[in-house]
Amino acid sequence: MRRSIELHLTGLLVVAGVVAAAVLSPVMVLAQASNDAVVSSIQRLHAGQVEAYWTAERMRDARPMPLPMLSRTASETEAAAPPSGPMVIANSGGPGDSPLEETREPRVEGATQPLFGTFPFSFTRYRLFPDSGLLGILQILYKQFPYKVIGKLFLSVPGHGDFVCSGASVNSANRSVVWTAGHCVFTPGVGFNTNFLFAPARRAGANPFGTWTVKQAFTTNGWANSSLPEFDMGALVMNLGGTSNLTVGDTVGFLGFTANISRQQHWHIHGYPAAPRDLSSTPPGPQFDGEHHEICTASWATDDQPSGNAANPKTVGIGCDQTGGVSGGPWVIDFSSTGGLTNLLNGQATYRYTGPNPPENLKLFSPYFGDAAINLRNAAQAVPVP
Repeated sequence: MRRSIELHLTGLLVVAGVVAAAVLSPVMVLAQASNDAVVSSIQRLHAGQVEAYWTAERMRDARPMPLPMLSRTASETEAAAPPSGPMVIANSGGPGDSPLEETREPRVEGATQPLFGTFPFSFTRYRLFPDSGLLGILQILYKQFPYKVIGKLFLSVPGHGDFVCSGASVNSANRSVVWTAGHCVFTPGVGFNTNFLFAPARRAGANPFGTWTVKQAFTTNGWANSSLPEFDMGALVMNLGGTSNLTVGDTVGFLGFTANISRQQHWHIHGYPAAPRDLSSTPPGPQFDGEHHEICTASWATDDQPSGNAANPKTVGIGCDQTGGVSGGPWVIDFSSTGGLTNLLNGQATYRYTGPNPPENLKLFSPYFGDAAINLRNAAQAVPVP
């Protein structure tokens, strides 16, 4: 079983740009040779330089990071392997809550089946924060937990310009980790991206809690050295910042985290898509603009093996029509307005396929959160801040 993998980063590798005061020589630390290993870059620019770089004009002009588009040549029918290690589960919480985690014995599961039967890629999608609402109530929801932990990620790809992705503050011992996609952290053929700036709860150009710059960036060896979609995950350790010069977790809170669990889940998919969507084939609603928090809700629909290598954990596919700019947007299970063993990060927007039949623009895929995701989070949360 083979797939033709083409990382169509349209507008990224073909359109040149200027990255002012952003080029650095990343420091890679390769702990081991496996795809689950972690690679990192220490961001050497001073936080003040990055903050000064991101003027209102540059934020406005930053392009949506294209979702990698893969060419489909075959269908996968084999069942995915069960989790390879113990289940990890960590709580979500607001500012001041303690990040806790526990390890549990892995569960034995049978074959997964689409929860929506004959149309497994069913989904709904809505905009969280309308521009108007009853007495303005709807306009303030985006400042509430857990929505406020999700935000827009600005970055520069050396030699190619400025882009936007999505990300979220996640449970971590240092209260300073933002999770996103690997291709938002590291560009194949280029290296580590730079000028990272995270703006949680951003809406219509406003950053109500301020912004955070990056101290150290992490991705997996499988993505950095082999461009494997199954390992396309990234984690960023943030400097102190925001309006109160605190950690991002102490300011807005954090999502929980879980890995090595059943693939049979129901997710809320959050992000800031900015690339236009096809209004003729996607659900009704306003056009994406990159300045509003959009949400899909969908259940497990399929497993996928984009690399064609059965040694890699199969990815997870669901229905969702969010576009470029949603890369790294968190997939959250047990979504709730309260913290605890709720709001668990268990995937992120990563790639889709080309082609109209069936409509591939209505499908979205994430790496399965297994040992690689656990290693990545562990490496990032071990970094001392400040």
